[in-house]
Amino acid sequence: MFKGLGNLGNIASMMAAFKDLPQKMQELNARMQDEHVRGDSSCGRVFVIVNCVGQVQSVNIAQDGMSKAEIEQGVLEATNAAGAAAKQTYAEAIHAMVADMNLDIPGVDGLLTSLIGR
Repeated sequence: MFKGLGNLGNIASMMAAFKDLPQKMQELNARMQDEHVRGDSSCGRVFVIVNCVGQVQSVNIAQDGMSKAEIEQGVLEATNAAGAAAKQTYAEAIHAMVADMNLDIPGVDGLLTSLIGR
């Protein structure tokens, strides 16, 4: 009848960890603003640097001999690749933070997967 009461200690520690969650998220967001990833176009002549909260930091185009359409396609591909890498890095950082805080939340992996679109 009282089998489930053994997990009360886990609930108490999770509640204490939840109290720290807003501060941890602020720290994570600050760190992700300073962390950068790179996305490259399939032609290899365009790359985009994005921070891990999705803000484009720089675009580099080696446009010699490229048409306007090729440049546009390259920027599109590189930006999308950098955005995907930023989402992946952010999701991995959240996953690590949750693990470090010992927050075993059912469904968190599914939530992170849906955030990065995979």
